[in-house]
Amino acid sequence: MDKNAAWLPGPIQLHSSREFECDELTAEECDWYKQRWHYWYIADYVFALPTVAFFMCAIGIFIIGHVVSQILGYRRFRRPPIWQKLIASIRYLSYRGFHVKSLHWNSAPVGILLLGLAGTIFFFCMDLIPQPYYWPSKIYGNSPALATRSGWMGLACMPFIFATASKANWITLFTGVSYERLQVFHRWISYAFFILALLHTFPFIVYHIRWHDMEKHFASDLVFYWTGIVALLLQAWLTFASHSTIRNLGYEFFKMTHLFAVAVFMVMFFWHCGYRLTSWDYFIATAAVYVPCYVYPWLRTCFQYGVNSKAEIFVEDSGFIRIVIPANFHWVPGQHCFLRFTSFGLLHALSAHPFTICSLPSEKPNEQSELTFFVRPEKGFTAMLYRFALENPGGSVPVLVDGPYGGINMQRYQDSDHLLVVSGGSGAGWCLPFIEKIVRHRMISADEEQGQIARPGGKEFPAAEGLGNRSNSRPLSLRVILATRDSSCRTWFLRAVSEMLSKHSQADSSFNTDFQVEVYLTDKAIQPVNLENKPAKDPMPKGSLSSTDKNNVEEGGRTINVPEREFEGRPQLPQIVQEAASVAEAGQSLSVFVCGPKTMQNDVRNAVAEENLKILQGSRTGAVYLHTEHFSWA
Repeated sequence: MDKNAAWLPGPIQLHSSREFECDELTAEECDWYKQRWHYWYIADYVFALPTVAFFMCAIGIFIIGHVVSQILGYRRFRRPPIWQKLIASIRYLSYRGFHVKSLHWNSAPVGILLLGLAGTIFFFCMDLIPQPYYWPSKIYGNSPALATRSGWMGLACMPFIFATASKANWITLFTGVSYERLQVFHRWISYAFFILALLHTFPFIVYHIRWHDMEKHFASDLVFYWTGIVALLLQAWLTFASHSTIRNLGYEFFKMTHLFAVAVFMVMFFWHCGYRLTSWDYFIATAAVYVPCYVYPWLRTCFQYGVNSKAEIFVEDSGFIRIVIPANFHWVPGQHCFLRFTSFGLLHALSAHPFTICSLPSEKPNEQSELTFFVRPEKGFTAMLYRFALENPGGSVPVLVDGPYGGINMQRYQDSDHLLVVSGGSGAGWCLPFIEKIVRHRMISADEEQGQIARPGGKEFPAAEGLGNRSNSRPLSLRVILATRDSSCRTWFLRAVSEMLSKHSQADSSFNTDFQVEVYLTDKAIQPVNLENKPAKDPMPKGSLSSTDKNNVEEGGRTINVPEREFEGRPQLPQIVQEAASVAEAGQSLSVFVCGPKTMQNDVRNAVAEENLKILQGSRTGAVYLHTEHFSWA
């Protein structure tokens, strides 16, 4: 109905007029046209605003859950059976997923799939149930009803696509859901946006072919149609080129072309929308949501971390690249940073690469914290780093640090009675902060039991009454599972653990907790290992590993015992999770942390989901929590 051309003739306004006269329509036709589902001049209110409301309601549910979790806490309210079952049901939906072996594909958890199903039903009902799809006569305008509905709903999706795209974002701030987990919503909303764009485009073609005036309208509104066509082509590229198959061909190329396509798309789409009704409001909302989130990491890097950071790069015996960077901020296990190396050419200076932090910040006064990354060299940028480290051992290069992002929920970690950490291959370095965290925890517990706690600055004060009670000391145990096909990775990992223990003089004596490291060499057996048939070593009672179960490493003139056990073949992860859950006494909690390939994550998450189903059915008590870390960034 709006006759404004795409050239945006002046005077340009923020909103176009909503005035409409029924001069060419009869009273009956006018009344029919002005009904809620038909009237073009209120289509933005009828279709775009409910779409915004749907997304905001979904976000609001997660905000409420996050706030309740923070206020009520976990341990304080976990014992009532009704509370345990409520938490278990939510976790079951959050963890249970499906794996399609032929496609090497993991589905999203059932809860996320249900949320996606709700979105699908909403969009189909809002777009396809209202009638008509096409106007019965040209007197109602040249914008088919289906195209109008689809266009406004698609436009309303745009701010939420950008809201879920950035590393630092408002949704993560208010819901606690990390940006990595928001990526599934970023992709799904983009799919919905593209489908709605098609449902907006094709009705125009069908409509004008029906009335035999396609060439006339294409000639009269040339810029309007071409901006729409270019925007649709760019949107198709953004949607389909983001598939992992294409991303894996070259992540730097994907990222550069993705950002370029987004910029051109926004210009074309802005031009295409003109100032029809409130269409430009959604561009303003997109900018308000995205620009601060894009600028904030740069400001943090430049003004808090500084632009003069240097990274030292080494090659480990295992073949891993070790990157060490001084840091002046705090982080927790499982977090990662994006590193931007400025001395390896313009392409790499413009792109940032994510690496998981394999160390913890220093807790000693006046001691410099160091970010440590262990990277397995692959093709592309990591291969370049590997060659540089070989040619310049310990070489120093300028780097910009952006982060930290992600990481585990520290409340869940601190409230857990037992920890199970599972990793595969290059996820070995990801395990190290968990081990160091519990080593430090045991040292603090030992100091408390002796009645002295070190204050920052070196002063000491007596421990409060009951503070040294083991019942108040969490977590109580740590079991680490590493599956690798490379024996050199196993050797490197155990050496790294022994060096970590050697840094803490009291670690060996204060490690009266149940601490165990299990390494599975997967290239030595095709069939999965059956834990009921232990290889070569008899099972020992917990906390009483024999000398044959310990990796003895000489450090600084004394022997550091790493409680390590070695197996051949793949670990039976469902059985391991079940064993770990059975170890927990009635009412105790288990937290499982996993970083590995898709099959490993699928086995663990479904095993944890099964344990939560048992809680829901009343066959066991306590709590079982899961944190998964993506194995591959591309």
